[in-house]
Amino acid sequence: MTSVARSSLTLLTTFFLVFGLHGQETCSEEVKLLLSPTQLQAAILAFQVHKQTHGRVYFYDTPDLDLFSKGVILRLREGAEIDLTAKLRPLSGEKFVDPSGGHERYKCEVDLNDGVENQSFSLQNKYVAAKAPETGEELFQLLSEGQKKLLEDSKVQIDWKRVRRIAEIQSTSWTTRAKTPLGKLSLELWEWPNGSILEVSKKVTPDAGQATYIELRNLANSNGLALNTNQHSKTSIALTKIAAVHQPQPS
Repeated sequence: MTSVARSSLTLLTTFFLVFGLHGQETCSEEVKLLLSPTQLQAAILAFQVHKQTHGRVYFYDTPDLDLFSKGVILRLREGAEIDLTAKLRPLSGEKFVDPSGGHERYKCEVDLNDGVENQSFSLQNKYVAAKAPETGEELFQLLSEGQKKLLEDSKVQIDWKRVRRIAEIQSTSWTTRAKTPLGKLSLELWEWPNGSILEVSKKVTPDAGQATYIELRNLANSNGLALNTNQHSKTSIALTKIAAVHQPQPS
């Protein structure tokens, strides 16, 4: 084999290796456990948290949660970071690639709630408007090209005239000093009129999710912390409860 042929073969092999590694995407994973909101002060003491931060979280959907029911989440977050997120949480296990080609803040994530893994794909961009938009049409103007393409790839038909800001949630977050048996943990409280959610979470490697979930439950139990009877995602719980309050009551 000539040197030119060897060089060509080496380049070709390298190309397929890099391409293959890119295709085998590894998503970040986070284990989440919901505590009873009445346990806030007990959890703060048990986990020895610090670095308290405050913010607001806004969600956009139709009054009947048409988007969320199809796995689409539109969220605007104000706090330590100010960002607008378009997220897909596929209901049938579909996979999505970064439609921005690496030019925007793309995330592939796995949340483990109640021992069940849920994968999501999202794009974030910086939020620079003076105030949080109220209508879907205003929100659409703030979406990046990558976010619009991600929503288009979902095949979900969105009537932006029916989309509006449906939730404004007060968020308070804390982190631990990595002295717990599980290392660094995050504690987050969501509050809205007539409701609240308290979550403790831990970022893990993809192969450690189930074991960490068991350890996190044991840690909460050993500290006498009561768990929430509903262990679905806090987004699911908050939006469902908020939407129910605004549904017209039967006459």
